[in-house]
Amino acid sequence: MTSVTETERTPSQEEELPVAKTPLFELARQAGELALTMQQGGLRSIHAKSTPNDLVTEADLACETLIRDRLAALTSNFGFWGEESDERPQDDYYWLVDPIDGTINFAAGLPWFGINIALIHRNMTIFGLSLILPQFELFWAQVGQGTYLRRRSGEQQRLQVSRASTLADALLTTGFPYHRAVNEDNNAAEFARIMPVCRGVRRMGASSADLAYVASGAFSAYWEGWIKPWDVAAGVLLVREAGGLVTNYQGAPFGLDDHCIIASNGQPGVHETLLCAIQEARSEKFDQDRRKG
Repeated sequence: MTSVTETERTPSQEEELPVAKTPLFELARQAGELALTMQQGGLRSIHAKSTPNDLVTEADLACETLIRDRLAALTSNFGFWGEESDERPQDDYYWLVDPIDGTINFAAGLPWFGINIALIHRNMTIFGLSLILPQFELFWAQVGQGTYLRRRSGEQQRLQVSRASTLADALLTTGFPYHRAVNEDNNAAEFARIMPVCRGVRRMGASSADLAYVASGAFSAYWEGWIKPWDVAAGVLLVREAGGLVTNYQGAPFGLDDHCIIASNGQPGVHETLLCAIQEARSEKFDQDRRKG
């Protein structure tokens, strides 16, 4: 098993934000209100993208437009990368946005979806927020400054990851890819290996909620493959600034170009045990597939 390390940031690498945080909080709330208003009014347009399970609604498009336009007014010289437009900028500073994370939940009226806004500097997240809806729980973090939960009243509390020291004591969360019906490499092997040896596994349906609740200590770890940068860029910083550890499936520090993620409270008995279980499950599956072939 690859050893777990994380060296992307040190306290001496703190950065002053080139934009005030309060307008970003307000923008997230405005986008949240827009999403809920459109949901309650009845979604007229729900389309599939890459697969029948990969949905986009008119609310996704409207929220991305609102966020992009407001961010452009705040920081006209920054690039913008949104899920729906999906054009990666070359700017040193750019915004990375998922206008509605958990669109299947959103379209079905389930209460777990979110809005992710991350500020990237040279491919590193320096500020991230995830607004979890419809609860309006706003989780935010700035590099070197900690992670916070900000409530609608303006009250906020600093967050810390859980203290679970073993996988047996850990409540976990995961997700499954859109291609799960047509590709056997779909997290089923990993889930089957991990589920019996932990306290429980939940399926939230939104990476924003998964990572926010790892940062808050509600979950001790989250794993998922086949994710996109806009799914997790904000949440990765939430977990790291709350004292957690985030790697890919090889045990290296997670980066924006990685597609598999393990985010945990950083305890070796949780993170390393989970990493080992994932690697063993995947190794066994690929060996079986090779023998079948």
